[in-house]
Amino acid sequence: MAQTTPLSAEIITTGTEILLGDIVDTNAAWIAQQVREVGVNLYYKMTVGDNEPRVRGVLEMCLGRSDLLLVTGGLGPTADDITRDAIAAACGHTLVRDEGIVEKLRERFARWGNPMTENNLRQAYIPAGATVIPNPVGTAPGFITPDLRHGRGARIIAMPGVPREMKRMMTESVLPYILTLTGGVGVIRRRILRTVGIGESSLDTQLGDLMNAGNPTVGLAAHLGQADIRIAARAASADEAEALLDQMEAQVRERVGQYIYSSTQDESVESVTARLLREAKATIALLETSSAGAIAERLRAAEGGSEVLADVRIEEDRAEVVDEAQARRIAADLRTGAGATYGLAILSSGQPDEDFYSQTPGQTWLALAGPTGIRTARFPFGGRDNISTAWIGNRALDLVRRDIVGI
Repeated sequence: MAQTTPLSAEIITTGTEILLGDIVDTNAAWIAQQVREVGVNLYYKMTVGDNEPRVRGVLEMCLGRSDLLLVTGGLGPTADDITRDAIAAACGHTLVRDEGIVEKLRERFARWGNPMTENNLRQAYIPAGATVIPNPVGTAPGFITPDLRHGRGARIIAMPGVPREMKRMMTESVLPYILTLTGGVGVIRRRILRTVGIGESSLDTQLGDLMNAGNPTVGLAAHLGQADIRIAARAASADEAEALLDQMEAQVRERVGQYIYSSTQDESVESVTARLLREAKATIALLETSSAGAIAERLRAAEGGSEVLADVRIEEDRAEVVDEAQARRIAADLRTGAGATYGLAILSSGQPDEDFYSQTPGQTWLALAGPTGIRTARFPFGGRDNISTAWIGNRALDLVRRDIVGI
């Protein structure tokens, strides 16, 4: 029977190699994207090492609060593959040998022309009462184990940790199964609005009441030198969810629209600026002091960015004069000297101890000379560290973006 309220879920990844940092857990992010598309509320993600008591303890805790536990890893044939044991213990079941799995294992090894070692039979043991999930591209099957002790009918869905095997199971078996639980109704859609030139705390002040809304939800994510606004909406259909996102985005843009440079999650400030320059058939000449050419390199790395660079000058030494008048003069001279649409000067005091968190942060003046005049901005730091360079670079590129779009 389909559930009338949204399912709650969590992802549990097992594997000591993940805790040690030897490999990166990409499975959890991919699974999260998939369950979002079928309207499941994902509330928790965690990683546990290959230790049966610890895995069992986590499962017992999660069974008391969630409808679905999506578990990956630890279903192979070796001694440290203990996930099936932990799941059986957490649900109060015994492990039983499934002869159908045994037969498929023998067939597969015979087809490969390899002998099947005895330890492979570990993969044929599943918790009593579990439903087998076929694994068409590997030897370890998955399974679905119900747990009825908490009154909600929670389910553990166990899948291999090998991404290729897990993804095939999710696509062919797990997602269709989840849709039978939800009745195939309900989706979650999200949208990322990327901002620059405003900090996370300022965004929180501007959008605080919207962030308390129930549906759509609004959240913030800070990155180096910029912040994202995340909007997520739940609805019966994708079209309805997108309509809710449109309504909320309009409210967000009404308040902080001047800082939003993109609604594409992976688009960078330099990509947007390079595209706008190309579309305007404009070029830019740069002078950088403390950033050692980092801003020019960011533009070059963007698609078509090399086409818009008319001249690049890098001065490693500390600027003799760092003030607004000097920055304005250099920006105007850059534009004229290179015959470019824009001249952008970045003048920093650039002392070795003037990093972002220093007690003597220095200063940086930005000036952009263009067809409509000269824009300037000042930063109260002038260091050469990565944080200073990222903040200054983002602000400099944003000056160009704002001038082209008329903000």
